[in-house]
Formats: sequence, C-alpha cells, structure tokens
Amino acid sequence: MALIGYLGKSADDGIEFIVSREVFRTPKNMQWSGSARYATHERHNTHALTEFTGLDPDRFSFDILLAAELGVDPLKEVVKIWDFERSGEALGLVIGGKAYGKYRWTITDHKTKMEYMDGLGDMYAVEVSVDLLEYMKGETHNAGNTAKAKAPAASAAGGTGGTVYTVKKGDNLWTIAKKFYGSGAGYIKIYEANRDVIGGSPNLIYPGQVFKIPQ
Repeated sequence: MALIGYLGKSADDGIEFIVSREVFRTPKNMQWSGSARYATHERHNTHALTEFTGLDPDRFSFDILLAAELGVDPLKEVVKIWDFERSGEALGLVIGGKAYGKYRWTITDHKTKMEYMDGLGDMYAVEVSVDLLEYMKGETHNAGNTAKAKAPAASAAGGTGGTVYTVKKGDNLWTIAKKFYGSGAGYIKIYEANRDVIGGSPNLIYPGQVFKIPQ
C-alpha cells in the first residue's frame, strides 16, 4: 500500500490518499479554478474601459469515496473534514507527492452522499465532495517565506553542510540529495535531519518547506 498524498496538516492527521493492488482511495473529479477582478468604467458615447483590480483566491474541488472495504472508518473521516471546515484550519493538499496551490487551503463546503449503511445503521460507504478555497496570509506572510528561503542561500554544488534548502516545485528528497551530495542515496540523511518538518513519509514534501542539509 502506498501513501500518495493527503489533505491536512500532515498525512497522520489528514485525509489520506492511498493506492495498492486492492485499494484505490484517491480524489476524483478534481477541478482547480481561479478568477481575476475587473472594474468597468463607463464612458459617454464610446466603449467602456476595464481596469484590472486584482486576483480572487483560487478554488479547488474533488470527490473521494470513503468505504469500510477500503480500510477506513467513513464516519471518522467525515468528522475530520467537518472539524477542518468548522475550525477554518489551513491545510496542505498533496497528490502524487506534489503540493497543490501557492500555500494552503481551507474547506468551505462539503457534501456527504451516503451510498451504503450497514445493518446497525452505520456508514459503510460514502462519497464526499469537498470544496477548497486558497488560503493566503498576505504579503507579510509571503515576504517571510521569501526571507527564509534566502537565508543562507543553498548551493547546489553539493557536499557542504550547515546550510538550508527551500523546496521547489518538482523536488523530491532524492534530487535534493543529488544536488548536495552528488548521489541521491543520501536522501535518508536529509530525511532524518528534517523528520519533524516532513512527517512520517519521505515521499511527501512540498514547495516552501525549509530543510536543514547535514554534512
């Protein structure tokens, strides 16, 4: 069984996306959308003018089947989603080892379609539709991330310790290790030094994370 992603603060406390020969629990019907804002200025006897005024937060939606036969407790997973939504918690979205979005997401809406119940009236299989809204803390947050990423600058020449590296889109621990050590086999050293940041799976890292690079 392979953990390929999650929605949550980490895989351990979030909604896990898993695949194996028997189990296929991944998002489907995914939609990622964005929009821009324009003001319209009317002019007498001629065309109106439009003025770009900014960007709206991105939106992301997906459906997921949660069934007892797939090794989960559907009610427990639905309660997780409910709690995330009500708390307004900012969540990471990772699919296939890649982080989606500029930072994190909040759940704005969810709908639970109860496919089957067992003999005791408990949920046996449900399909949940989840709507996410991009969560951004503003320029001060982004500036903080940028400053963190530049101090001190990580060299890709490899081999030097005592530095940090900010994860970029498309990175994985193997390629990062290859940059610094000349061989991807050193990925375990980076993972062990940053286990508190990465969590339980070395395959799940996302852009913006800052790793210590040991010698």
